[in-house]
Parts: sequence; C-alpha cells; structure tokens
Amino acid sequence: MAAHAAFGRLAGVERPALATIIPTSRHRAVLLDSGATVECRPQHLVQFAVMGAAYARIALDCPDPRVGLLSVGEEESKGNELTREAHQLLKQAPIRFVGNIEGRHVYAGDADVIVCDGFTGNVMLKISEGLVETVDQLLHAELSSTFGTRVGYLLSRQAYRRFRKRLDYSEYGGALLVGLNGLCIVGHGRSSPKAVRNAVAMAARFLNEGLLDKLARELHAVPH
Repeated sequence: MAAHAAFGRLAGVERPALATIIPTSRHRAVLLDSGATVECRPQHLVQFAVMGAAYARIALDCPDPRVGLLSVGEEESKGNELTREAHQLLKQAPIRFVGNIEGRHVYAGDADVIVCDGFTGNVMLKISEGLVETVDQLLHAELSSTFGTRVGYLLSRQAYRRFRKRLDYSEYGGALLVGLNGLCIVGHGRSSPKAVRNAVAMAARFLNEGLLDKLARELHAVPH
C-alpha cells in the first residue's frame, strides 16, 4: 500500500488495521481490522485492540471503551486458534477487555471496539453494507405501495431521514488506517462528495488532536 510505503509504521506496530466506525442500537462503535491485514497473529489483534481503544476515545468521545473480540461464542474456549490465543493476551492488555462477542452482539452495542482479523472484518462489513441497502429498498417499496402507507411516510419523513443518516457511511467519511506513522483515511469505492468532505474534516480533526502521538504512547505500554 502506498500509505505504508510513504509513512512507515508506528514503533511497535507489526501490522496496520482499518478502523471503521459503525452504528449500533446504542451508540457508534469501531470495527478493526476491516480489511488491511487479512492474515493475523494473536499479537496483531492485541495491537488492534489498543489502537482501537485509543481511536474510540478520540473519535467517539468514549472515555473508557469496552473492547470485544469477535468470535463464534462468548466462552473464551470458543473460536479458532487465533481467537483463543488472542483472548488470553487481551486479558493482560492495558484495555477494558469484555471478552468474546458474537456477531449478533456487534450492532447491539455490547462493545465500543470490536476486534477481528481483516478477512473476517471485511466480510462482515460488506455483508452489513448489503443488508442496509436491501432494508432501505424494501422499506421504501413498502412505504410507497399503497395510499395509506404513502400518507404514513409523509408523516414520518423526518424519522426516516434520521434513520438513513444513522446508517449512511458517508457521515463518517472513511476508515482510518491505524498503525501508520501518518494519517491515512481510506474512503469507500463509491464515496460521494459528502463522504470525501467528511474524510478531510476527520483527518484535520485527528491532526489537531494529536492522534498519532496518543496512539504511539499507548502502544508503548503494550508488552512485546
């Protein structure tokens, strides 16, 4: 990746991760990695967790983010070798680790930071995007199917617009590539002018708030 070659990595970082902000029923959360590092080792997930927690504190104004490890079961013995080993390391990491979370917990808001390998995160993100588009299309079709539902839609337009805004990726601009010694925002392939504008605003905010220095300090506290 060009950004990797241009900036290099922060000290102690072995692999970068894409940190994507996602909506939940309670608040916004951070999912990482959502596609930068497909094949991970347990220590990579620990670094993702530390960087994700620091990112949540700045981007989401979450003072004490709960970090969950995405797995196929809540018990620490569940999952593959990667998640089982990462679980043990995360218990010792300087974060508020709440254990494993299943896919059904992600959008329930049970964690502020969801950690996984890039393959799993990217598949989950793409499925979620497709589901949102399908729900939007089905809901629009139902609301315009009869005279009664069209009247109902007119009465609830503001709520419908707020609903769409909460799920609109362009509101977040893009995903921060954390772990680099420089700011890199990765936009969606279909980014609108609004999304590009918000991505630039996001980068400016992180620069002003010293995100890179904060990430570097927190990573320094992680045992290697």
